[in-house]
Amino acid sequence: MGDVVLGLASLVVVATSIGLWIRATKRLEIPKNRTGFVAAWIVAASLGVAALAGEPGWLGGIAAGLAVFATAFLLLTVAIGGQKVAGNAIRVGNTIPAFTANDEHGQAFDSQSLAGHPVLIKFFRGHW
Repeated sequence: MGDVVLGLASLVVVATSIGLWIRATKRLEIPKNRTGFVAAWIVAASLGVAALAGEPGWLGGIAAGLAVFATAFLLLTVAIGGQKVAGNAIRVGNTIPAFTANDEHGQAFDSQSLAGHPVLIKFFRGHW
């Protein structure tokens, strides 16, 4: 019975941390220091592995397996997802450098044509 509880606890910990991560993402408040999330994922993985080492039954085994898989994925993405910011990066409110690019219709435009108009420029990263 104890291994079932460990398996379910591991799934609850990882599901809660994912829920908090999604909520922070929606609010654009993802912390730069992700130690709390990483600690929760390590705890979830440890509980899941402990459950799988015992006799968790099918319910505890599925919960523990999902938790271990999810935490492994999350820890991997944090480990490989570091984005370096150059010292000369553009900050909010700075003047953008001169550039040319294509708009949503494929037409070329020059950044000089944006002068004097409010503009939102979106840059998308390749991962979350």
